[in-house]
Amino acid sequence: MERQPPEPKRRGASDDEAIALCREWMIYLGAVDTVVASGAAVQACDLYSAGYLAWVDNERGNLDVSRVIRAASVCAADGRRGLIFVRYGVLPQAVDRADELGVAIFGFDPQGGTLDGGNLLGRELYATGLAG
Repeated sequence: MERQPPEPKRRGASDDEAIALCREWMIYLGAVDTVVASGAAVQACDLYSAGYLAWVDNERGNLDVSRVIRAASVCAADGRRGLIFVRYGVLPQAVDRADELGVAIFGFDPQGGTLDGGNLLGRELYATGLAG
C-alpha cells in the first residue's frame, strides 16, 4: 500500500499539531519508525527515528544559524542525521550553514498541505526519501 501525504490542516497548526504533522511527513518520506519525542528526549529534539533527529520550528520569523548549529551538534554526538522543519522563512546564512553541516531543512505549510526542501540536502531527501 502506497503512503499518502498528510492532509492539509485548514485552520493551521499549534506547536504540538505541527510536530505531529511533521511526524506524518517523515513517515510519508520513508522514516516509518518516527515518533514524537517525550521524556528526556524532548530536551534533544522534537521527533526521532532510527536514522534521524528532527526539530520543528512553528514560530513566526526566520530560522537562524544558531538553531542549525545546535541541531548539527546534537546529531554529531548522537550519530543520526538532522532534519529541521520550518513553517516560515530561513535566513540565507542558516541555509548555507545547514548545507555545510549536513542538516536538511524542509519548509512545511500546514494549511496548504505541502512540504518542500529548504536547502540542497532537504531537496535531495524530499526527492529520494528518508531511509531508516
